[in-house]
Amino acid sequence: MDQSRFEFRGTGLSCLWLFLWTWVLTLITFGLFFPWAYSAQQRWISEYTFIDNHQLSFHGTGFGFFWNWLLIMVLTIITFGIYMPWGFCRLKRWQTNNLSFANMANQG
Repeated sequence: MDQSRFEFRGTGLSCLWLFLWTWVLTLITFGLFFPWAYSAQQRWISEYTFIDNHQLSFHGTGFGFFWNWLLIMVLTIITFGIYMPWGFCRLKRWQTNNLSFANMANQG
């Protein structure tokens, strides 16, 4: 069975800049910017990730993630953390549903 080749081409400096501005804005907004920060981070990761030399593309938005994130936070708080594993799976489902190959993202 053939195995796919995964490659990450990001740099430390661009990663540092990304995390600085996203976390500063998240702190300033008392966490409300988190869905937009997370979306920006996922876009950055996918931009520099290649599978068999095919670039990934992340097309999720902060607004698209906001209501999922809010639901995860509310259910995690009211269940005293018990919902956290389900919330994590909901987050990963949203993340993977918004991921594709870059050349495929423009086709449909």
